[in-house]
Amino acid sequence: MPDDLDTAFGPADLAATALERAFRDAGLGPQDVDLCLAVRLFGDSGPAFPNPFGGPDNLGAAALARVGASAQKHIYSHAGGEQPQTFVAEAAKALMAGEAQMVVILGAEAIANVKAASRAGASPDWNETTEVPMEDRGPFASGPFMVTPQAIAHRIAAPVYYYALMETARRAALGESREAYAQTMGALWEHFAAVAAENPHAAIRTAPSGADILTPSPKNPIVTTPYTKAMVARDGVNLGAAVLMTTYGHAKALGVNDVTFLHAHTHASEPAPITRADFHRAPAQAAVLKTLQDKADMIDLYSCFPIVPLEAMAELGLNIGDKPITLTGGLPFFGGPGNNYALHAIAEAHARVRGTAKTAGIYANGGLASKHAAGLYGGEPPEALSIQKSADTSEAVSVVTDANPEGRILTYTIEHRHGAPTGVLVVGETKDGARFYARSGVERVPEFLEGDPIGEAIMTETKAGVNGF
Repeated sequence: MPDDLDTAFGPADLAATALERAFRDAGLGPQDVDLCLAVRLFGDSGPAFPNPFGGPDNLGAAALARVGASAQKHIYSHAGGEQPQTFVAEAAKALMAGEAQMVVILGAEAIANVKAASRAGASPDWNETTEVPMEDRGPFASGPFMVTPQAIAHRIAAPVYYYALMETARRAALGESREAYAQTMGALWEHFAAVAAENPHAAIRTAPSGADILTPSPKNPIVTTPYTKAMVARDGVNLGAAVLMTTYGHAKALGVNDVTFLHAHTHASEPAPITRADFHRAPAQAAVLKTLQDKADMIDLYSCFPIVPLEAMAELGLNIGDKPITLTGGLPFFGGPGNNYALHAIAEAHARVRGTAKTAGIYANGGLASKHAAGLYGGEPPEALSIQKSADTSEAVSVVTDANPEGRILTYTIEHRHGAPTGVLVVGETKDGARFYARSGVERVPEFLEGDPIGEAIMTETKAGVNGF
């Protein structure tokens, strides 16, 4: 953390530092590139992510300029944690088509500085005009929106609500008690934290135990059941990453022999959680993970919330200890730098497999388990490179739009503020299989703390578009 927060470094500074180190790691001096792919900043990803100190009009151009380089073409990604991996596939296609000879992928976040400066009343100015043209793809890709109007009406916007609802639905589908399922989450996160403790770039290197992670405290309050603060992605970090991509022939011509090869890539997307056949599952995740099945010696599983790696492990038939399942320590402990985490995982995969016969898999997740991408990397060239798109999942369940829906409780979460419960959010399912959101105030909380009313009947009264129960 800088001493003077009024002059604190911003994301372009972090991205430039990572880029300079990437060139140095390759044994090259900074040089101009054909294509620069920049991962979208959180501050440009929607109103839920404030950006009080501004930023450059072109993140990639600003970072390149700091190291004395430039690019012929700039692209700024959609929002989503899968974007770094999909950028790798896009770069590979451009290289194979002869549209580029050298590509840079970069991204960074200085959210720790944002939070510290905001608390201190400081005002760093990160606005920067490069006047370099850029293809801005906008925050949202085409296709179904991951948040439904009914969810917005019920004030269900933040990912921590959706993943908590999915997590409880998964526990119910497995038939586990809250206590047993909590132990599963704690054991997994303890493993991730131990890996982060050995990573010099990780935000948290204290190796907290599963009990430490699960136990609420003033510094580790419950956010939404079943999550404490320590269980969710830690976005308050200063982290940057950069990757250089070229063809093997050009790498050899430059004198770069210590390389990693892309073997395979696939990606796919999901509709809004409430419309999925199983609320806790994302079939698109299962589809892209086939790219890694029995092919990767080590894997980095995206870990914004426990359900994401737990479902991925189930799909891959893995248990803790079978093989590495995080290369960095994961988003809660290494850190979750906005949309850019997977680029750090890719950089770590390169460090692990280059110069070896080993392979590494990267699984990246975006949105509300909405967008999925997987990449397979190796220290030796593949027999053939496979870049494909798996089939997107279609909506399988309708959403109730009539007033006063009733049915049974499919899943729930208790929302908290400053560690104290403030209400209950429920997903209900009618006898016809349609779904609806409902919420209550704090008066219903004891029933959900003392019991576990999955499957119980629920009646609602709709007022101003909100289903109270």
